[in-house]
Amino acid sequence: MEKKDGEAMEARLAEMGKRIDALKSRLGTVTGEVNVELGRRIDAAYAEQEEQRQRLHRLKDKGLEQWDAIQDEAGKAWTGLEKSLQDLASRLKK
Repeated sequence: MEKKDGEAMEARLAEMGKRIDALKSRLGTVTGEVNVELGRRIDAAYAEQEEQRQRLHRLKDKGLEQWDAIQDEAGKAWTGLEKSLQDLASRLKK
């Protein structure tokens, strides 16, 4: 993995963290079952973000060869997290 790739992914993780924090701060705008459900999903987003951070650090340790081998899998995981954040944001707008 090239240094610039790792830095770009770190920046992306940081941005996702800010988005999750913002969603969590808006959680108080909903009540009842919706609040509980969205709270669980926000917690899951934090967990997924941390999983991606750990994966990134493992990749940095192993180098470019490993990155090439799992790039597609990692891309799908990142896309899934992004979609989850977009869905949460739309649910909190309602």
